[in-house]
Amino acid sequence: ALNPENGNRGARGPAAAGDDLRPSTDTEIDQEAVGGINRQLLSWYGVKSNYDQVYKDVLQFYPEGRYNGCVAFLSSALRRIGVRVPIQSSTESASLVTKPFSNHLEKDLGWVRISNAKLLRPGDIVFTTDNPSYPGYPAHTYVFHSWANQSIGLAMVIDNQDFTHERNIFSNTSGYNFTPFAYALRSR
Repeated sequence: ALNPENGNRGARGPAAAGDDLRPSTDTEIDQEAVGGINRQLLSWYGVKSNYDQVYKDVLQFYPEGRYNGCVAFLSSALRRIGVRVPIQSSTESASLVTKPFSNHLEKDLGWVRISNAKLLRPGDIVFTTDNPSYPGYPAHTYVFHSWANQSIGLAMVIDNQDFTHERNIFSNTSGYNFTPFAYALRSR
């Protein structure tokens, strides 16, 4: 899941030019009518024993998962709750690379893009700003759990780096906080 945040290999380069996503505007979306899968994801993935099962799943198909597997963790968790996310692809895997994963959720499954972090709800899948080496490829993805301190952007998140932990989603800081929020995806 090629997560450049850990100083590892980083996201794979672009598969094809012109594969740009046009963000939908938050005002076009009935915010209360969407997100059932996200709530189910958080309810299941927010249990430590289930998180541990995802870790085992990931290691079966992607041994580097703990250190460079943000997409592998999320795609495995989604498969566990019945969401179709292919493991392999003829080009880039939606189970291993941020851009194809985001494209799959948004284009193939019809998830809604949320561009305002103030509208985040528990269970939303967040994508950070792009990896500078690979424009168009978010550097990281995680599940938004809750706000620890919304006024300073401190959130509780779940990702491959750790079970529920703090992350400042707006600041480019050290520790778990390498790249800031770019957008989130929410199921319809």
